[in-house]
Amino acid sequence: MKSVRIATRGSRLALTQAEIVTKTLKSLDPSVEISIVIISTKGDRDKSDFLYKAESVGFFTSEVANALLDGRADLAVHSLKDLPTTIRDGLVIAAVPKRENPADVIIARGQMTSIADIPAGATVGTSSLRRIAQIKNLRDDLKCVPMRGNVETRLSKVASGQLDAAILAYAGLNRLGLSDKVSLILSPRDFIPAPAQGALGLQTRANDMQIRNLVAKLDDAQSRLEVEAERHVLAAMHGGCSIPLGVYAEICNSTITINAMLSDPQGKNFIRRSITSPADTAIKSAQQLAQQMLSAGGREILDQIRQQRN
Repeated sequence: MKSVRIATRGSRLALTQAEIVTKTLKSLDPSVEISIVIISTKGDRDKSDFLYKAESVGFFTSEVANALLDGRADLAVHSLKDLPTTIRDGLVIAAVPKRENPADVIIARGQMTSIADIPAGATVGTSSLRRIAQIKNLRDDLKCVPMRGNVETRLSKVASGQLDAAILAYAGLNRLGLSDKVSLILSPRDFIPAPAQGALGLQTRANDMQIRNLVAKLDDAQSRLEVEAERHVLAAMHGGCSIPLGVYAEICNSTITINAMLSDPQGKNFIRRSITSPADTAIKSAQQLAQQMLSAGGREILDQIRQQRN
């Protein structure tokens, strides 16, 4: 193998993630030459305040995947939470490397011990319906305001006083060497993250066995099974970041526990369910959990959200 062309978005975080993959591949085969192909996506160009108002399927990933299909690249590095649950024809997820901590975190001007430490009536930056619903469910007095842009921009809005606090993913901060900015790590069992949050999805052409076989060496079996379970719950809801859904799967001693939440955007009609089973039945359990949530009122919540957008 002579070279591998890696497609990625152009943000600092995306490039850092591509560099992590590059270093790992080079450690497996020092002779391989790796180049980066930067792709601009609709998500990068559309700066709508609230992400769910602008989002379409593959908002941050479609153009990157196109680079595989048209031969401009051999490997795409995605944040797996952004990748649609239906993989496009001709492409596969060749590897899910070991997942970073999937937790959400609070960024503020000082340390905290709990969400209760956020001052009454404070402004909290997030454009995620899932985060808004969970924050409002816990602290209805807080004001959620839209926040888009790269990680550094979001941090600066808190540091400058434009926002009292912000909610971000720990994984991105840690990969950028910014974990010291974290005021509070929210337990993913309690404040449930997005499906596949913290995981990378390494995508290749299905028929490129040389690249697939190389990339497959980066796969972490436990991380893949956890995120596949989470994504099966998401698929059953027929939604992406545009619905207030959180799913967190955790394998321990050959047992998997899947925690999930679904809510209306105000955090009033809030459904939380969990299921525990042998890890080898993870996908079946994920499907069962999704049906339990739909039957417990989730179907009505989803219908209401979709009606409000039509």
